[in-house]
Amino acid sequence: MIFLSYIVIIFGYLAPLVFILGIAYRIWNWSHRPAGFSWGLFPKPTKWTVTSVLFGRILALPTLIKSSREVLILALVMHFAILASIFLHLELFTSLSTETIIDIIGSSAGTVGVVLVGYFILRRVFVKETQEISAFSDYFWLSFLLIIVVLGTYLRVGDVVAPDAYRTFATSLITLSPTLPPANPLFLIHALLGEIYLMYIVSGKMMHSIGWLFTQYILVKERR
Repeated sequence: MIFLSYIVIIFGYLAPLVFILGIAYRIWNWSHRPAGFSWGLFPKPTKWTVTSVLFGRILALPTLIKSSREVLILALVMHFAILASIFLHLELFTSLSTETIIDIIGSSAGTVGVVLVGYFILRRVFVKETQEISAFSDYFWLSFLLIIVVLGTYLRVGDVVAPDAYRTFATSLITLSPTLPPANPLFLIHALLGEIYLMYIVSGKMMHSIGWLFTQYILVKERR
């Protein structure tokens, strides 16, 4: 258990470093090699028309709408639930009580995330259209994410570790004076897998989507 605790501490510094450097490298790479932008010759695109199309693609996700509006809605709910769960980790750096509305929102978001991540894994297994375009890495990282969300939701709902223990450990990392994390094995596994997933993000499909949007932004600027 002590060994795993030290690994969590090491990755607690390594993962954000890899994430930040990876993002910086990606931005540098995108800014030097922007992707093409598909646009007709007439009428001449303006800054506002191109920008509006980009926002339309971000918010409306036309490809998903054409395939299934229900899948679009579930995908959006899943992403918002997971983002809410991640954002609420900021509670670790505050003195908020776990009996507040924040804890209720976090538990609800985690539960929704578990159900929908599980649904999208099963959809890739049993729906032919998604099965044909899915690779082993898709199943692996979705399952990886599911384990993280399941553990995180269980830890929050079950109040397995005292909130003060979470906060003491998180604060010690931020202040560069790390202390041993809570000794609960489920917490240690959850933390370590989350750190590994953070490092994976910079090379995963999620980052490719962000890269596409970034390169389109560059091209929008060039059309001014």
